[in-house]
Amino acid sequence: MSESNKGYYLLSVQPIPPIDDDTDFPAYFVRSTAPNNVEDEVEQVANPKQTINKIADFLSKQKNPEIVIAVHGYNTALGNFATKNQQGKGAKGWYQNIRNHIVKKCPNRSKELVLIGYRWPSEEVNIKLIISGFGSACNSLPKGLKFLSFVAFISFLLGLIFVWWTTVQPSSAFWAIAGTSMMILGTIVVSMVLTLFLLRISAYFRDSYRANNFGVPDLVEFIRQLEKAIPKSSVKIKLSFIGHSMGSFVVTNTVRILSDVFDEKSIGNLRTGPGKEKSPSPEIGHVFSLGRLVLVAPDIPAETIISGRANFLSSSLRRFEETYLFSNEGDMILKLASTAANYASFPARTREGGYRLGNVVVQSPKSRTSGENTRLHHGIVNLGEDGRLLDVQGIDPGLDAKNLESADTSFKLSSFLKSLYILGNTSLFNRQAKRMKIEMETEPERPIAEQFTVFDCTDYQEWDPIHQKKVGVLSRALHKRSLNFCDYLHLTYDTFTGKIDTHYGYFSSSNPGNSHLPEACFSKKLIYDLACLGFKSFLEFHYSLCQNTSEAFEDQHKRVKALQKFSQDCQDHGVEVLLSQRRYDHDIMGIKRE
Repeated sequence: MSESNKGYYLLSVQPIPPIDDDTDFPAYFVRSTAPNNVEDEVEQVANPKQTINKIADFLSKQKNPEIVIAVHGYNTALGNFATKNQQGKGAKGWYQNIRNHIVKKCPNRSKELVLIGYRWPSEEVNIKLIISGFGSACNSLPKGLKFLSFVAFISFLLGLIFVWWTTVQPSSAFWAIAGTSMMILGTIVVSMVLTLFLLRISAYFRDSYRANNFGVPDLVEFIRQLEKAIPKSSVKIKLSFIGHSMGSFVVTNTVRILSDVFDEKSIGNLRTGPGKEKSPSPEIGHVFSLGRLVLVAPDIPAETIISGRANFLSSSLRRFEETYLFSNEGDMILKLASTAANYASFPARTREGGYRLGNVVVQSPKSRTSGENTRLHHGIVNLGEDGRLLDVQGIDPGLDAKNLESADTSFKLSSFLKSLYILGNTSLFNRQAKRMKIEMETEPERPIAEQFTVFDCTDYQEWDPIHQKKVGVLSRALHKRSLNFCDYLHLTYDTFTGKIDTHYGYFSSSNPGNSHLPEACFSKKLIYDLACLGFKSFLEFHYSLCQNTSEAFEDQHKRVKALQKFSQDCQDHGVEVLLSQRRYDHDIMGIKRE
């Protein structure tokens, strides 16, 4: 592209090239051109309108068009596409790998599907960039903090001199106490400024700002421009998302902006409880309808699956036809960096209130009742041996907190949340029940958590051909009901030495240079295929017992058998699944519900 054809645009749009095939699969890389720093020069790029019109033209000619938009997370470099002589890296490399997986391992995908890889301006954190950014971090330090640091440093030195002098020349205790106090005060002040400095170079808050103020608005604008280019008389386009880490924040907030404000069905009254009378639609604008949402290690509060006033994402999450959550209790990036960074900003007064959704744990009833710290069951934990979904119900909102688990009848709240945990001994059921007790005056709405099918990948394993055994992909796969402090220390070591990638390992590819990290074949199959196919078609393609895969998957008995086979496959890989009642009713039993 010649320089004369370039200009200043919000977005850059280009095709994602194939790695080693020539399949004509429409996949595009969309990038926000916002710079990392406000003083940086804005990059000139080719006019994206022509490529957007090309995407719109393809979609408008299809009968059942679909789009899957993948969004990366915190600390992700722009990277490069893979070539015959170079491995792909960063956001470009990941999206190219998704394209490659869909082409090679998802042959029954819709031929009317378009893949979009979206990159918001994230800042990669590594030693080289930290050193190069040290100067700008010092230059941007406010004068007040610089002066405070200088005074604290001088105070520490003077205090050190006073203490030293009292040891050389005995004098009154006053100078020793004064010197020690000055050293302590100086250390505290310098430590506070140094903490702010470290948070700055960690780029977490900087990435959070860019995700909120550049990533979300620019993705909204891309979807708006795409809608503008598609004739309004066209059929509905199914819009699905894959969000990883902070990318989940970008996805959910994009949906909120696109759909909430002017959708009449999302406007209720001023109530905050179940009587708010909102009925959000999956439709967005004139041509889009929300399909599947896949959140992988989402760096968003666990409160987002607890219905109530504090759930700021409730209406956007309810709009999707299918929702999936992939989590890992041992995700140390979320457990340490995200939770610590959000400690000062997230409005919670308890530890569990500040934990992230990507650390949620699935615990089967068998593990809880056994009294042992062992996971006794993987696979679909709420699926009975007869193929029916287990659902023990019953709580009375009038009961006090200690009787919640043993409560019965008065008002029915599904036991789904009894299997979800953030802390080892406190289920989300308790917190949802307390919320309902406070807010319920009429028949309550079903908790937002029950829309999700949850994949707890803490014990996820793959076969390691080098060591000829199964190894943990996201943790050490200890099969414990709940990890302890020592386990977290080991995983922190594994994370920072590169032995295990507890946060991004869901997407890891085979790497001959690193024998510690096996390819995450099973998790990639789950994530990418569920986003492209949906749960029913996913079961039909991978687990149907029919000899002819084109045979109709309408027999309920066959669907139950496929579900049981899928559960066994999850069990073999150490994945615990909490299946949504909505998915079971709709895709297995064939029950159509609003």
